[in-house]
This record gives sequence, C-alpha cells and structure tokens, in this order.
Amino acid sequence: MSVQRFRGSRSAAIGFASLALLGLPAGFVPSQPAQAGPAKEAPLEIAGKYAIYFNGFDIGTVRIDQRTTGRAYTASSHVEISALLGAFRWKGVTRSAGVLSAGALEPSGYDFQYEGTSKSGSVRMGFTKGAVTSLTAIPETIEPADLVPLKQAHVKSVLDPLSAIVAVSRPAADPCGRKMAVFDGKQRFDIALIPARREVVPSGRDSAEVEGLVCRVKYTPVAGYRDTGDTRALAESNGIEVTFRPIREAGLWSPYRVTIPTMAGTVTLEATRFDVSAPGLAEIALVD
Repeated sequence: MSVQRFRGSRSAAIGFASLALLGLPAGFVPSQPAQAGPAKEAPLEIAGKYAIYFNGFDIGTVRIDQRTTGRAYTASSHVEISALLGAFRWKGVTRSAGVLSAGALEPSGYDFQYEGTSKSGSVRMGFTKGAVTSLTAIPETIEPADLVPLKQAHVKSVLDPLSAIVAVSRPAADPCGRKMAVFDGKQRFDIALIPARREVVPSGRDSAEVEGLVCRVKYTPVAGYRDTGDTRALAESNGIEVTFRPIREAGLWSPYRVTIPTMAGTVTLEATRFDVSAPGLAEIALVD
C-alpha cells in the first residue's frame, strides 16, 4: 500500500473533528433499563442532525445516517460549515460500509470528499479483515519534517471514522468505557470514552427532561500527525465530552451534545433532530 497524505485546513478539521475525529456522535448503544427494541436481524435506520457552534456562533450543520441489516452496515455524513460572514466555506461528504465478523466490526470501504474555499480533495480507503489495504488521497502533499511516521503496522486492526460511529452501537451496559483505534487516511489515533457524570438534558419531546450520561473523551495520537501545540493541547485536554440521552422505547442511548475545547475556542455540536425507524417499532422523532 502506498501511504499518501492529505491536509485539510485547520478550520475544516475543527468542524469535522467534532464528529469524524471522535468517531461516535451518531452511534447508538442500548440503554439500561430499556423496553424491547427492534429485532436483532431487522433493518435499523437512524438519522441524526446537529448544529455546529464555535465560541457560541452557529457555523454549520452535520447530518449522519446509519443503516444496519443483519451483519451489514452502511453510514454516511454530510457536513457544511460557513464562517466569517461566508468568507470561509467548507463541505464534506463521507461514506463507509462493512460487516460484523465474530463480534467485531470490519469496514470494507471508506470515501471522503471535501470542498472548501481554498482547497478540495478526497480520501478513499479499502480494508481487508480490519487492515487498510488501499489508500488514495488527493491532493498529495509533501510530508513535513516533524511528522510522526506512519507505518504499515499502524493501519492494522483499525476503524475508519464512520465505522467507529457504528462500533458505538454495539451492545454495552452504558455508552462509556470504550476504546477505539481509528485511522482517517492521514492520522492514526485512539479514542477512549471514560465515565464522567450524569446530567439532566432535554428529551426532545415537548419540554420534558431526562437524565443523560456524560462521557469524557480521551484523544491519543499514535502516528501520522505533527507534534504541534494544537495536537498536544487536544491530547492533554480533559474537557472533551459527549453527552448521551436515552430513547427507552428503542432500547438506545443517543448522543445529544459534543464539546471540544481547542486553542482557538470551543467547538460544540448539539442535536437538532433524531429519527429512528425499524420494523415493529413505532417511528421515533426527537426534535430540539
């Protein structure tokens, strides 16, 4: 495999990192306690919409769609960011697919297309048994001298960002206490979810409230990154959090809010709508 690199703008990275880098906010895990959810082999469709805020200013939207049928899954995301009164614009579309094998997720393909004010490009990856076997990134870039080298061993037993989202939907007593190895086509990093606290959040139905779970997110860069102040600050941060809320009739926890402090300010994603659909389950819509 020829390991090629791509670099997006810092602003685009901040926006998409809130979902793809963390690899989890559109995933769902069974809530406890829960009523009977959809049958295990029945198709399950989930659509989540988020608003993106930077230092309190609304700068964009994210939509993530996920479908699982038996052992197969597909996921897609659409991100649009506009800042500085429209002087900066960025949008990205990502698609991923794979299967469940022996209880573990195995991605088969990943495609990321992005277009911004100053740059556009794409990343495509193929996988075999959890290892990246093909990688194409456009445009190609020259590796900086301070880049931590990416080796073949780093791209084995990994998930792409959207497959990591699906991985969060695997059974668990609560959404925290998980660790994932992720490769986004440039950087290999680990994401760990650590229990933090319980917090009251809107239920998405009228003015009712429910008790949610807050997980602290630990980002650990492994390879393919530059050892900059931004990277060190993100790795050392204890302020990255994701808040889940229960959808009890579906037996699910759904991510409600993601908060990421950066050196430039705070990025927040907050759910505006969730839709859940499966045979034998009344369609669920949470609107905030």
